[in-house]
Amino acid sequence: MRVALTMRVTQASGYVEPRDAISHDWIVRLAEWQMVPLLVPNALPDPAAYLDALAPDLLVLTGGEDTGVSPERDRTETLLLDAAITRGIPVLGVCRGLQLINACFGGHLVAVTGHVATEHALQVAGPWQPLIGSGPRVNSYHNFAIPAEGLGAGLEALATDECGNVEAVRAPGLSLAGIMWHPERHAARSEDRLFMTRLAAKDLP
Repeated sequence: MRVALTMRVTQASGYVEPRDAISHDWIVRLAEWQMVPLLVPNALPDPAAYLDALAPDLLVLTGGEDTGVSPERDRTETLLLDAAITRGIPVLGVCRGLQLINACFGGHLVAVTGHVATEHALQVAGPWQPLIGSGPRVNSYHNFAIPAEGLGAGLEALATDECGNVEAVRAPGLSLAGIMWHPERHAARSEDRLFMTRLAAKDLP
């Protein structure tokens, strides 16, 4: 299974040019799951053409940074999202990736505190409960959340945190999903591997 991964834009100490970067966690986790990582840079003139050349089974819009921090990344991921939907390539948004998806569907965020480097329980509803689990605890690394009233049009919330903020979504009729926790961090969850595999196979309920 080939997984295209977006990257953050960073400034390396001692250098003046911006660089793309991704946590080793993603590479290690995908290798554990026998998935092949394909990295997508942010300086591409035509991200859609690059996506065609990669021909991934799944596009992951990764976390790290808030939306609006890096215009190059926002542009790249927005064009990739549009191209993937048009081409029928399954998409998973992780943390910031879900926030970007929500923005593209007309939703909005609210600032939150106490949601970085912690864990919390999920309230899972509907058809994803057998996949994600009933009341699992997941990691949290975000400064902004999607309130129930901030969910974009065409998106359906299937998990929330204890405050009612959206933690997982799907887009009925599309191979598109988003989660606020990071499956690449900490101990691997078999549920996350199954979730990604079924999304790539277009077999999510």
